[in-house]
Amino acid sequence: MPGLISLSIFLASLSLFVGGYFLSSAFYYKKHDVKYSIRRMFPYEFNYPNSFKRNIYGNIALVLAMVGVIVFYIYKMSNTHSQSITIYVLVVLSIITAALIGCLLFMPLQFLRTHIIVSTLAMTFAFAMPALNALLGYEAVRINDENYAKALSIVAIVVGVILAVTMVIFLFNPRATYKIYLDKSVDKDGNEVMARPKSIPIALNEWWAIITYMLSPLPLVILSFIA
Repeated sequence: MPGLISLSIFLASLSLFVGGYFLSSAFYYKKHDVKYSIRRMFPYEFNYPNSFKRNIYGNIALVLAMVGVIVFYIYKMSNTHSQSITIYVLVVLSIITAALIGCLLFMPLQFLRTHIIVSTLAMTFAFAMPALNALLGYEAVRINDENYAKALSIVAIVVGVILAVTMVIFLFNPRATYKIYLDKSVDKDGNEVMARPKSIPIALNEWWAIITYMLSPLPLVILSFIA
């Protein structure tokens, strides 16, 4: 039963996130007549320059998705038999990271210094959460003797490590800076125009931090099916 409850909370929050993303993307296209892309657009652009209520359904779904992750970790904390402090740290990190992601969704680059601090912290904590989940998987390997339990624990470790390492790669990408240079192109009349680059690494980094946060419970979902 704990495994099914954990899986249900995880899938519900993930579904809300996907739904919120597509609702917000549809709103963005309607507003700008441009297809939204996480490779070249920042999270805050879903709402800029409008307020929360203009993209009300997408924003509510995204906020509920983050709340779902917090609920997941609180549920795991209340149902754990482990004496490890790690799960309590994860609850705190889930709340702090959700607040940081909320800032990324609504804080434009006009507040550049604050945005950089928030972005860096969000990416760092997004790395820490799956890394700590991998640590819980390692602890499960040590305390379980059954092959089935050990196998699930190893899978949980692998998933956590993959998420953490991928976030580190994004975090230390030397191209991921806020110095964004526009691409030059020529229009049909032969005039030189400046356009947004096809890829903005730091925008993708911010989105990957959000995605990693949403996927971070996955190792614990796997561990929850250990009897």
